[in-house]
Amino acid sequence: MMLVKASAPFTVREFAAYLDLKKIGNRMLFGGNLLRQPVFVQLRKDRPESFRVIGATPGADQIMQSALFLGTYPGLTASQLRYEIACIHSFVKERVK
Repeated sequence: MMLVKASAPFTVREFAAYLDLKKIGNRMLFGGNLLRQPVFVQLRKDRPESFRVIGATPGADQIMQSALFLGTYPGLTASQLRYEIACIHSFVKERVK
């Protein structure tokens, strides 16, 4: 998992789009903040007693908005991993001045 800082000169979606162009598998964090998922929003409206949340969830919101998983599996070769790393370095270097 990688996180794109809010202060980065690019968004997590721009980073994901670049990885897509380079044929590097990626996906957003599954679910993110589950309390923001439609089923939980509806459940809170229909049956608020069915679950409770204690406190704010800023960490979960941050992860939902800035986390990205790179596609990995045990069969990736050293060459494929070097390609992923080189692409990520190139992307960041082009945007960080």
